[in-house]
Amino acid sequence: MSDVLQPARKVSLRIDYPVFKAIEATAAEEGRDTGQQMQHILFEAVKDRIDPGRLEDYRLLDSLVKRASVEAQRMCRNGEFGSDITLRVLTRCMSDAGWARDYETYVRDNPFKSGNPRKGIINKELGFAIREAINGTTIKTADGKNAKVSVSGSIIQSYTPMSGFDANAVLEKGDA
Repeated sequence: MSDVLQPARKVSLRIDYPVFKAIEATAAEEGRDTGQQMQHILFEAVKDRIDPGRLEDYRLLDSLVKRASVEAQRMCRNGEFGSDITLRVLTRCMSDAGWARDYETYVRDNPFKSGNPRKGIINKELGFAIREAINGTTIKTADGKNAKVSVSGSIIQSYTPMSGFDANAVLEKGDA
């Protein structure tokens, strides 16, 4: 199995408050959530030790996630939020020829074909990033788990519906 198909590793670390605030600020400036920014900083620090093909995978993934996050925020600012925001953001992204081409390059197959392990990786990242970008509130089932809606005819097979978002999370820079 190639490195790209290995599950991400979770780590716990302590970060001094001023360093965390600086990371948080650069994350906001660069359109990432704090965790994504930490991943980006770490990646940049070790990129010379990573296979060149994997570098391109990472850059594509990062670019696709950032563009989807920005689109989610824009849609919420424009009053286009709905419980199916994840699905609609990704549908809108796929209507952009450049984004669709990059997604297909990343998954190395037909974007609408199911069963591709590379799609599992990127689609989870996209769903998480969209929710984080708008600070979305997920809809829960009666047993307290995230609800799940199955779809067909999309690059995703399912999504977690949301009941709301944080208006402050979707402000454009300088709007606060």
